[in-house]
Amino acid sequence: KKKKKKKKKPGGAGYQTELADVESGEKKTSSADREGYKVIWGTIPTHMKSGFKRTLARVSRFNAVPYFSGDEIRLLDKGGSNELISKVPFYVVTVGKYISSAFTERLAQYMNIVTVEVPSSKLRVSEALEKYRKDRSDMMLVLKTSKAALRKTLRKFASSETKEGQTFCPIKLWQSALRQEKAILDATLKIRWQRNFVEMAGWVPSDDVGTLIQIVNSELSGRSNVSVRSAPGPNKGDHGEISSPPTYFPTNSFTEQFQSIVDTYGIATYKEINPGLFTIVTFPFLFGVMYGDIGHGGFMALMGGYLVANGAKHEEMIRKGKLGELLSGMHEARYVLFFMGLFGFYCGSIYNDLFSVPLSIFSTRWDNKGYWQGSPGGGDDQYPYGVDPSWYGTTNQLQFMNSLKMKLSVILGVTQMTFGIALGALNHIYEGDYLGLIFEWVPRMLFMCCTFGYMIGIIIYKWCVNWENRNVAPPSLIQTMIKMFLAPGIVEEENELYDGQAEVQLYLILIAIASVPIMLFAKPLIKHFCCHGGRGGGRNSNDGYGEFGVHGGATELKSVVTSTNEKTGLVGNSSSNTNRGYGSLDDDERDHKQQHGSTSSHHDDGDDDDDEHGGIGEIMIHQGIHTIEFVLGCVSNTASYLRLWALSLAHAELAEVFWSKLIMGLGLESGAGALGLVIGFAAWFSATFAVLICMDTMECVLHALRLHWVEFQNKFYRAEGYKFVALDFLSKEFVSGE
Repeated sequence: KKKKKKKKKPGGAGYQTELADVESGEKKTSSADREGYKVIWGTIPTHMKSGFKRTLARVSRFNAVPYFSGDEIRLLDKGGSNELISKVPFYVVTVGKYISSAFTERLAQYMNIVTVEVPSSKLRVSEALEKYRKDRSDMMLVLKTSKAALRKTLRKFASSETKEGQTFCPIKLWQSALRQEKAILDATLKIRWQRNFVEMAGWVPSDDVGTLIQIVNSELSGRSNVSVRSAPGPNKGDHGEISSPPTYFPTNSFTEQFQSIVDTYGIATYKEINPGLFTIVTFPFLFGVMYGDIGHGGFMALMGGYLVANGAKHEEMIRKGKLGELLSGMHEARYVLFFMGLFGFYCGSIYNDLFSVPLSIFSTRWDNKGYWQGSPGGGDDQYPYGVDPSWYGTTNQLQFMNSLKMKLSVILGVTQMTFGIALGALNHIYEGDYLGLIFEWVPRMLFMCCTFGYMIGIIIYKWCVNWENRNVAPPSLIQTMIKMFLAPGIVEEENELYDGQAEVQLYLILIAIASVPIMLFAKPLIKHFCCHGGRGGGRNSNDGYGEFGVHGGATELKSVVTSTNEKTGLVGNSSSNTNRGYGSLDDDERDHKQQHGSTSSHHDDGDDDDDEHGGIGEIMIHQGIHTIEFVLGCVSNTASYLRLWALSLAHAELAEVFWSKLIMGLGLESGAGALGLVIGFAAWFSATFAVLICMDTMECVLHALRLHWVEFQNKFYRAEGYKFVALDFLSKEFVSGE
């Protein structure tokens, strides 16, 4: 008998012959079930295309053919992330039933596929497409109508008009109302509720005490008692902090802009010297030293003057939201810009510099060959104001201007630092810190005056001497200062500035050297061995802030306690709370600190200050750090003021390059006539405005801030206070939410 060949089952190695091998629990498909075509439509993430092809090939044994569109679309991911992802449309044509519905659902869930049901007949497909187009058109119309209604509503919320024609923003009113409710609730939480009384406390400027009493009595019909008492001194809290009243400086639109420069560095301690008053002059003046040019400073002054003249108009535009962000910022600093322009113009007149071109207002004192000829009337007087224009264009112009501006920078720097040290004496006197005044402030002032003060003295002396009449070359000041420290008491005759210079410099060096150990050892040893804690120690003592009502820099504040009997209207007695201190109602943390600090008992006069600082060793380390910082700071801070010279030189050189290369080279000397002049002027104006008026202005402002914050204010300004924030619903800060 012939052996029948065993029929080989279809399917290659690694492929399942039936769908049931892949999906358990499903019956094997027969040949009758495989007849006909099946089409699957949908979208798939772009990065899943290759994996989708491989899966279809293995499951269907290459009987399913996928087709992908070449256009990617961004659709919302419905898999859970709800983000837009890149997808491609596809359709799959299968033969028979290799791809079951259950497998399609699992594959769609795994690969983030969204399938779409498409009718089998062409007519039904056309009907479905038409329906989709109509639905899409309806949805777009609804979306357009909704957007228009939303814009209309938002415009109404952003700006509405009253019957009088004034515009206002309802959203800002709602925000202000919410802030008001929040502030009221916050203040209510700080009230002490007793059985029959309600007690609240806070700070109020002394000038407004009468107004406060009148308002409270009128609102409560005499059923309250407002107790105004002097604020307590700085009390020790449980955590070691010193509580003090908040600092309040009344300002107007002019002084507020300069006070904000100081407040950015730190808020003054209560009754501390406020550098904001001096900043009104010193800040724009130092800016002008670096920015000195008649043209550039005049342009800035005109711009600042325009902002000042239109201040009320711009305020109204800001309230309506019609002023741009850039102009709004310039409006907030309009007085600062105006003063910076004025001082830039003034210093430019000293340098005799107008866009790098000197002005010959007065007759020069030099002839064309560079020889001194004196005044036109035959006198020997100097050029009356500023720099003689003959210095410009000479071979030693840069050397002369460098020497002049460098010495001016040192003189201004040492003068400002000495003034800062002098202001520190007022803080010592107010705090009653006479120990620090004698053994800290006096040695510091002597050290500064005997070293760098002497240096600016010999600079001015050298300027005032006619060295041609002395038949000797003027000595180098740098060499004089170096030899003063390396060889004290010795000055060569040819390098002598004045008679008796060697003896004067020797005494100055001895005083400067002797002041250092006094600063280092005197105050700590006296406090440790004599004062037993140093009552009157000022900055580290418990009563360093003094009593309220004493002269000082900030407006005096009073601690106010209001008691009200809710049921009977009796006047409450707040005498039991006299030892309690109250913080600002606007600051929870500060209020908590002050309550703890004021309820704790004061140290007695016999308490040793070593308990606070951890012994004499730690006091000496602390004092040594401050002494070294001051001595080294005198050197580094003086060198830091040389930035006035560097930036002034850079500004002048850039202006000269722009003028010589663009106006002269590209315009007047190019031979292009009027066209070249127009092109050169346009290029010069663009470069000057972008580089010198915009970029260099910001650079000079930053350097002026640095000189005020670091070199000037650290000589006397501690900035350890916190700002008084009134509960004023009509204030600009409260309305704007700042």
